Amino acid sequence: MFKALFWNARGAGSDNFRSAIADLVKLHSIDVLAICEPRVQFSKACTTLNNLGFNNSRIVEALGFSGGLWLLWNKNKTQVDFIDDNFQPISVKITIPGSPAWMLSVIYASPTHTSRASLWPYFDNLAAITNLPWMLIGDFNELVSSLDKNCGPFTGRFGGLRNWINRNALIDMGFKGSCYTWSNNRVKERLDRAFCSCSWRFTFPDAFIQHLPKTRSDHCPILMQLCSNNPINRSSSPFRFQAMWFSHTNYSEFVSNSWNGLHGEFHSKIMCLSSAISKWNREVFGHLFQKKRRILARIGGIQKACDKHENPFLLRLEAELIHDYENILNQQNLFWKQKSRDKWLQGGDRNTKFFHLTTLLRRRKNKIEGLFDSNGTWFTDSASMKNIVVDFFTNLFSSQCDEGSRFVIPWLFPDIDHEDLTNIGKPMSLMEVKDSPS
Repeated sequence: MFKALFWNARGAGSDNFRSAIADLVKLHSIDVLAICEPRVQFSKACTTLNNLGFNNSRIVEALGFSGGLWLLWNKNKTQVDFIDDNFQPISVKITIPGSPAWMLSVIYASPTHTSRASLWPYFDNLAAITNLPWMLIGDFNELVSSLDKNCGPFTGRFGGLRNWINRNALIDMGFKGSCYTWSNNRVKERLDRAFCSCSWRFTFPDAFIQHLPKTRSDHCPILMQLCSNNPINRSSSPFRFQAMWFSHTNYSEFVSNSWNGLHGEFHSKIMCLSSAISKWNREVFGHLFQKKRRILARIGGIQKACDKHENPFLLRLEAELIHDYENILNQQNLFWKQKSRDKWLQGGDRNTKFFHLTTLLRRRKNKIEGLFDSNGTWFTDSASMKNIVVDFFTNLFSSQCDEGSRFVIPWLFPDIDHEDLTNIGKPMSLMEVKDSPS
């Protein structure tokens, strides 16, 4: 499970830094470590980092107390190939067994607007010469929206980052944890973040970002993890109606016959019908994408067989298979439209890639990676999370539950004064009936 950690440490020469970074690396099993604003030369911290297992690095040294960016990894565990760097980013190619290679850029953007502005055309040129899925993580020293700051003026905090993200269709990877990554104990801002290209998100749909607790620095560490702590158990997925089933000629008749043959209470009949439809989906309707692959393989085989000698039977079979393939494409469009919860699909505008990406982003946003228990302790393993949920709802309406702890939804019902409340119960007068609109 690949993990990368980015941290604006605000100084890497102290004993506090050495103990903090050692704890982070061991606690989260970090494969690639990025540190910015070290405020010391790399040689001062080199021994400590080597002792943590990082035996290879790419270094952009700090100029006094300004800037500086270190990227470290263990060459015996992770294949990292250098691509390019300058005084603000370092870009490398990451190769993980079983996955396509991808580009990682770690960034410490200059706090000076004029220097930071040079970063965006630099990345435009870098993207033009590399064709790899791309993920960027770092301290961008810039806000993207008003939600990235809790208070104070926003003047001068928006620059080229937002335009560059939109221009390159990058995806904000979101986060788990605190909303802000930097604080001076009064103002809080989200300056550290991660973006990725669409191709990277397709490649690693379960990857996520976590804002770790802020300790010795005024920035919190940012953890990127490629795989979820709790992979989705497909076998336990609830039954969901699929609109594409209506495209099957026998579906309506099957549902009608199944329902008419059931007896008992409504709830039990619904459960039985759901099971019957699920079985029908597996055995009759079939796996959509497997069917598509089989049909394309058969079409390819027929066309190869007809290269030298045309066969009327094979030509008719080819036409039937092409018709089946077009039906599957329509079913596939319905499937992704429903999965993405999107209503933009209109006649002729059918982009399966768009709906697939929308589904991945929604699924990633809704994924629960961990829960806090009643004592404020964070748990990520499935067993502990289940116990937390059970305990919460068990105690929610128990005698020990404080009245003030129950859910309060503001403005759910408007206030009704005593006079209006009294009038509601009065019988209607003849005048009110005559004056009411017909």
